[in-house]
Amino acid sequence: MRSRSTRWTAPALGVAAAGWVLSANQALAQPADRETAAEEEEDEAGPEAGAKRPAGPDERSGHILLQGRAGYSQPFGSMAAGQPVSEKVSGGFAFGGNVGLGLSRVTVLEASGSYALLSAAEGCNGCSGRSLDLGLGFVYHLAQGIAFDPWISYGVGYRRAVLTGSEDSASGPTVSDDVFHGLDVARIALGGDFYPVSSFGIGVFAELDAGTYLSRPGEGTDATVYGFFQFGLRLALDPVPRGTRTPAVSSGTSRRVAVQATGSRGAAHR
Repeated sequence: MRSRSTRWTAPALGVAAAGWVLSANQALAQPADRETAAEEEEDEAGPEAGAKRPAGPDERSGHILLQGRAGYSQPFGSMAAGQPVSEKVSGGFAFGGNVGLGLSRVTVLEASGSYALLSAAEGCNGCSGRSLDLGLGFVYHLAQGIAFDPWISYGVGYRRAVLTGSEDSASGPTVSDDVFHGLDVARIALGGDFYPVSSFGIGVFAELDAGTYLSRPGEGTDATVYGFFQFGLRLALDPVPRGTRTPAVSSGTSRRVAVQATGSRGAAHR
């Protein structure tokens, strides 16, 4: 007759062996489960998950950028001490253009110019004015490669203004021109362009120019501050073809497949 300890030894060994087999199977299954779960999570998050998105193509550096503009220009301030410009002329139609060279993705060196035809101020019969300005500055674009392109600029410039007036005399009305030469110490503009196609856009702008006339009739008068506020529409042209964008990978494609496809295209080009 077997002893009590012998009778329970075999079942205990059997239970221990079964537990070891189950734990080993679970340990072997965990790495595969983790890999499957990671792939499922990666596919759900999309092809960009866990991968650093490469920078888009530079579509501004080295490009020659052209803009034509038209709008309304309103002068303010004074021509000289005690001579407010509002006594002679008021606002009028203005037109001009810009030529820029792209320095980086967001920065452009730009030369600009505009010409304004100023109407007579109320109560000043026979008065009129003209203003020519040329400037140089930098434009900062908030984005690139998208349909809407907001921007802001700062520069300085030269201005030539002519104010025409008529006076009655014994021989009849006489017309005289007063010519002013000034320095725009601050030319601040902002706006935004919408590009229906990559090389052509249309937008709006607003610009504030402030400066002082360094040369003016009657040199005995003191210099004062003048200003011009302009706003209107502009057409933007980028004649240099923009870079070709890489087609986006669909959300249903895993990152592993996308990387393999990219590598295959690179090998084919090589």
